[in-house]
Amino acid sequence: MLPDYKSDKGETLGNFKSVARLTVPESERCIFFLKTYSCGAESGRRKYEDMLVDISNRKRESLEIDLADLEEFCLTIEGYENFPEIVQSNARRYASIFAEAADDIMPRRIFGISDEDDSFDVLMRQRDQIGVEINENINVSPELPDVLRRRFRVYFKPGTKIAVRTVRSIRAADIGHLVTFTGVCTRVGDVKPLLEVACLTCDCCGFEIYQEVIGDNFNPINRCPSGACSLRAPTG
Repeated sequence: MLPDYKSDKGETLGNFKSVARLTVPESERCIFFLKTYSCGAESGRRKYEDMLVDISNRKRESLEIDLADLEEFCLTIEGYENFPEIVQSNARRYASIFAEAADDIMPRRIFGISDEDDSFDVLMRQRDQIGVEINENINVSPELPDVLRRRFRVYFKPGTKIAVRTVRSIRAADIGHLVTFTGVCTRVGDVKPLLEVACLTCDCCGFEIYQEVIGDNFNPINRCPSGACSLRAPTG
C-alpha cells in the first residue's frame, strides 16, 4: 500500500478509500499521482518524484507522464478508474494541469560546488528586480506567467489501451485528444508558430504586459495598466 498523502491544506488522506470519498480537484489528483506513484512494490522507487528532482537540479527538461503508469495507478483507487480516459480525451488541458501540479511540489534545487546560474536564471532575476522597482506607488508590476518561469515541458506517453490509427481516420472530433497513428511522411512544410504568451510594450512608458494566450485567438489589451499611464489623460 502506498503511504498516506498529505494535501496542501494539511489534510491527511489515510488510504485509497478515504481519497475516493472526497471530491478531489483535478490538480490534487495530479499531485497525488506524481507524489505517490512507485515502480513496483519491491523497489518502491518514486518515478516521478525522481524526475522532479532531476528537473530541479537542471538534469532534464521534460516531465514524461506514462499513461500506462496512470492506468495502473488508478485501477487501485476507487473512483479513479476513468481518470486516464479523461486525460487522453483532453490531453492539451491536462498537460497544463500536470505542469501546474509539478510546480506546486517541485523540490528545491540542490546546489553543488561547481553549479552556477545560467542565462535563464540571470534573466529571471532581472525580471523580478524590474517588477520590484517599477510602479512602487500604485503597486502594479509586470508579473511573469508561470509558463515563462517553467524550465520543463510535460509530455504524455501513450498507454496500452490506445489503439494505433491511420492518418485518414483522424477527424476534427479528435482535436485536443491524445492519438497514436502510423504513416509515411512524404512532404514537410513550414511550421506555424504557436503563441503561448504575448509580451506587449507600452509606447508611452515602456511598461511590459504579459498576456497568456488560451486557444487560437486572443484580444490584446488596449490600455496600459502602469501607474505612469494611469495618471495621464490619453490611453497608453
